[in-house]
Amino acid sequence: MDLSISFEDEEYLPLTDTELIDAVCETLEWECNKCGGVGPGSIPQEFSLRAKGSISIAAYVARLYEFLDCSDSVFVTALIYLRRIQRLNGDNRLTHLNVQKLFATATLLALKFLDDEHYGNDYMAQIFGMASLEEINRLEVSMLSLLGFRMSVSSEEFFREKALMMNDMVSSPTVFSMTVNQSLAVRV
Repeated sequence: MDLSISFEDEEYLPLTDTELIDAVCETLEWECNKCGGVGPGSIPQEFSLRAKGSISIAAYVARLYEFLDCSDSVFVTALIYLRRIQRLNGDNRLTHLNVQKLFATATLLALKFLDDEHYGNDYMAQIFGMASLEEINRLEVSMLSLLGFRMSVSSEEFFREKALMMNDMVSSPTVFSMTVNQSLAVRV
């Protein structure tokens, strides 16, 4: 049975704003690159861009963090949703062509599921760089279907994902903002 996430529990694995953004970016980049970043697999084509986005994953995640004004749990939960989609079918994979729309849609779903107050889809479409309200609505329904409409996240699943994010940061040569005590806490 899934349990609700308690935002107060986040203090056990704290991340600063910069660390959270870096951890999300590292995770998304790793996922995009692990299969060579080729082919959309069985992810619906509507999530793919025609060409690699003009904005980097890091800049895109930072933009979402700046404009969404949501809890950090939303970003962790969005990554959980993306992992679930991959688990449901091994041919589902993140690429540089689909990562922005997939992460944006997962973030939208997590935001609606976790936070009491959020913006309407018309505003969210602008933040996400979507073409229209219709596009974001279509992607939202498509992702819900890919997830089997399973939105709840257990505390165990949440903290496992957050620990993986922190571990990716510690082992990444591009991220140096973690302290030794934080990295030891993740590995225990």
